[in-house]
Amino acid sequence: MNSTSTIDLILFGGEPNDDGPDYDGLNAPEREAIAEATVTGVRAAVWIRTLAERQDEEDHRRSLGRYARAVERILSREIVLDRDGRLEGELLYELDPAAFTLERPDAGPMDLRPAERVALAAIGAATASAPSTVLGDLAADLPRICRLIDHALAVGKRWTAR
Repeated sequence: MNSTSTIDLILFGGEPNDDGPDYDGLNAPEREAIAEATVTGVRAAVWIRTLAERQDEEDHRRSLGRYARAVERILSREIVLDRDGRLEGELLYELDPAAFTLERPDAGPMDLRPAERVALAAIGAATASAPSTVLGDLAADLPRICRLIDHALAVGKRWTAR
């Protein structure tokens, strides 16, 4: 039986050819904040994947799957000290709310309630801002972002359960 958790894989370089971020320069409160962000990212990604499973269209499932993976990766591996604070590139593109708010002419609408869409947008916006916490007080600011994500997640889950 494999006892490796998703969090272990993320924190300890579970991606191919990736040794993981270098957290040697962090103090204990900063390390705790990053660990909390990792758990928050995994929790949010699990919920987003449940929304993906509900979709009839494969494109919608894939889009929400990419969104979940971006949230998980950013909150677990992209908060690094040697970054200038801004998130760029494909991960940021994956958090674009257009993927679940706009209807494409070649596909039907996603099966999402309005509150779920709002929760997804809030989770994405907060996630995209998380890497900038290294420019301020990481130990104070990152937990605030995690609380915002947790609140959005609670709202989304409340509507998902209905």
